[in-house]
Amino acid sequence: MKNTGNRLDKASLNTDFKEYLLSEYSNIAQAHFRTIEAISSFFRYYLLIMSLPITLIALFISLSSRTDEFLMLISNLSPLLSAILIVISLVGFGVLLHVISLRMDVILYARTINAIRKHFYDHAAMDIDTKLRTRILPQTPFQPAYVEHRYFFPVVLSFALFNTFYLFWALTLLGGTTLTDVTFQSIPGWAWWGLGFLLVHYGVYRWYAWDREHSYLKSYAVGVDIDGVLNRHREHFCKLLEENTGKKLDPQSITTIPLHDCPALRVSREDEKLVFNDPRYWTEMPPLDDAEHNLARIRNLNMKIYIFSHRAWPNTSGMKQGDRKTIHEQWNNKALALSRETYGDRLRIVLNQLRLWIGIPEDETVRIAWFRWIRTKLGTRPIEQFTKCWLRLHNFDCDELTIEQGNEDVADPQGHFHNRFYIARQKKLRFFVEDDLEKAIKLAYICDVVFLLEHPYNRNSQEKCLGCSRECKQDTKDIPNNVRSVKSWDEIYRHIRMLS
Repeated sequence: MKNTGNRLDKASLNTDFKEYLLSEYSNIAQAHFRTIEAISSFFRYYLLIMSLPITLIALFISLSSRTDEFLMLISNLSPLLSAILIVISLVGFGVLLHVISLRMDVILYARTINAIRKHFYDHAAMDIDTKLRTRILPQTPFQPAYVEHRYFFPVVLSFALFNTFYLFWALTLLGGTTLTDVTFQSIPGWAWWGLGFLLVHYGVYRWYAWDREHSYLKSYAVGVDIDGVLNRHREHFCKLLEENTGKKLDPQSITTIPLHDCPALRVSREDEKLVFNDPRYWTEMPPLDDAEHNLARIRNLNMKIYIFSHRAWPNTSGMKQGDRKTIHEQWNNKALALSRETYGDRLRIVLNQLRLWIGIPEDETVRIAWFRWIRTKLGTRPIEQFTKCWLRLHNFDCDELTIEQGNEDVADPQGHFHNRFYIARQKKLRFFVEDDLEKAIKLAYICDVVFLLEHPYNRNSQEKCLGCSRECKQDTKDIPNNVRSVKSWDEIYRHIRMLS
């Protein structure tokens, strides 16, 4: 009975989806034709406005009994007339940009209709021969092309000729040439550069088409979290927890994060602080075995990699002044040692050049103090140095690293937090690799696909963990279908390769 119910639910969902596609098809088709009508209206009004100055001048000349005096009057007003002509030319160029954008929308609507048509033809109970004989319009979302030399280019050319004519006329008048003495010899040499405005129109049209084809509503970027995605943080945490507190913990028993939310784990906030305030937790973190290789393969798919992590450490709140100083000294010394290990000779060469330039004596103590002073002035925190060096040592190449600031959980754009949600919207990230279920659900409304790397703490379940008397697990959530649960980076790579 349960399987029958599931089949009925799927059938109902399929019916709803087909009805949605039919409705979408109808709405987009109407929008397609309305946009074409809007382009036609804009073009008619544009031709009317562009021809108005020439028509008025011709009318005044025909009605005037003293044509020479009229032309002389216009010549005396040439600065004002030049300004008016330049404004007309620039306004015409702006109208062209809007018309091009409308035309690109028309093509986008046509491509969407083609994709919907493909869906219904693919699911129709007919053989391929019958399908090809009955189908006339295309069913590929890559047609029609955004560059239309035969259909839309004449419109662009019309705009270009009118706009360039008015601009060239304005530049000619600014050169001191009067209307009564306009000849090819009297036109200033620099005014001829105004004819380049013709090429600008075509160049802008090609750029709009390129942007729609390769960039608009598209992204070739992947967001990647660090902890739990690129490293084995559960195993490492349990190891340092035993060394710092003597408490033993099975990594598979970590079914909620933060750990202090689950009383059955017997890990307090202070225990967590002891581990996270230990520089070794961040610098000796073991990477996932298949992460480096597959991240490099994803970059080879022409994907940009954006790496994120929220690391508000060290946390010395509530500690004595002496303990705070000790921890910060440990972090600074470890950052210095790790930077020198990571960047090696290149760092020593740069520091030596700075030392010679400023005149600092060659002494190890002075050199270390000098390096710390530079790092302080640059505003680089030890945790950022840890993260950058760890990524470099384990060959995790990325296009941009973000150590999140402010609240890491707020996805609302009004929050203005510099976190993964804000940057995912700003950079239009197409994919994201997460280990946090709640963040994955929020990112599903921003990215095309979110890969949730499986861990005991991100399973969507209401079961109590380890016989805990309270429900420390998150409630069961409705997970969007673009959140894909994966077990390894190899699986992530195969999905991205197929969707790219």
